[in-house]
Amino acid sequence: MAATAQLFNQYVWLTELIYSSRQITFQEINHQWQQSSLNETHATLPLRTFHRWRQEIEELFHIIIECDRTKNCYYIWNADDLHTNKTMHWLLNAFAVNNIIHESQALRDKILLEDMPSDARYLSPIVEAMRNGHVLRVRYKKFLSNSENGDVFEMRPYCVKAFKLRWYMVGESSKHPGEIRVYALDRILEMKTVEQTYAIPADFDAHAYFRDYFGVMKGDRNGEIKPEKVQIRVVALGADYLRSLPLHSSQKEVKRTKEYSIFEFYIAPTFDFIQELRTFGEEIQVLHPLSLAHKFKELGAQYSEMYSGL
Repeated sequence: MAATAQLFNQYVWLTELIYSSRQITFQEINHQWQQSSLNETHATLPLRTFHRWRQEIEELFHIIIECDRTKNCYYIWNADDLHTNKTMHWLLNAFAVNNIIHESQALRDKILLEDMPSDARYLSPIVEAMRNGHVLRVRYKKFLSNSENGDVFEMRPYCVKAFKLRWYMVGESSKHPGEIRVYALDRILEMKTVEQTYAIPADFDAHAYFRDYFGVMKGDRNGEIKPEKVQIRVVALGADYLRSLPLHSSQKEVKRTKEYSIFEFYIAPTFDFIQELRTFGEEIQVLHPLSLAHKFKELGAQYSEMYSGL
């Protein structure tokens, strides 16, 4: 597990170095590697190792490191894709911040970060399992579970997703065969790879699976919640926030005045989405659908009742 995590850091280090340099020679890469905090012995980077990393980065992240023979420089052939590859963009940003902190020890207490995300120690073996097609045996304890030791089952991971400072594993388990379910990594008590193999279905698209949803929940105890048009009225200050940081890829501002704006989404009104809207408090009003507006009305009445004795 530790070796895999170290390789991940090395892949991200090399990608971030070439991406930020635009073009760089192998000699310059080797010099930077000797100075890197990831290289505790300050040894040189063997050319064979460098080319192996290039190949594995392409296989894992679909990032192609090419060589311009006229200049003997390496560059990222599909660099523009990094802006749309959310996974790699997040990794590069995280690595860049880590480098800044490492190189600025005197300012460590002046750079404040959120703890992100929970129980990432299981991330590497899950990604490795997806890459090699190995089934995982997991001991998992749900919230409010009556079992102290949790449930043990086999897991076929299809993808991983970060949301609200937690990592989640999405896939099929032997506990619920034929169903795609979501499991929080911080509820895993134990995990190991088994000899059994599997293949991620060719038609499974992780982005499409969550496209019409906010967060990781796709339904409730009554089943999956279908996406629909949602409209909210937001006061001017809240509207500025939504413009700068959209809640969802489907977000559209359909009306704008000095006092308020109306935003429209095509999204499933799941618990995660409702909780996010509630963070805006009295700055928003749900206009459509009426069922969601009534839900907010009920929640408001419950809060009012809770504090009626004050």
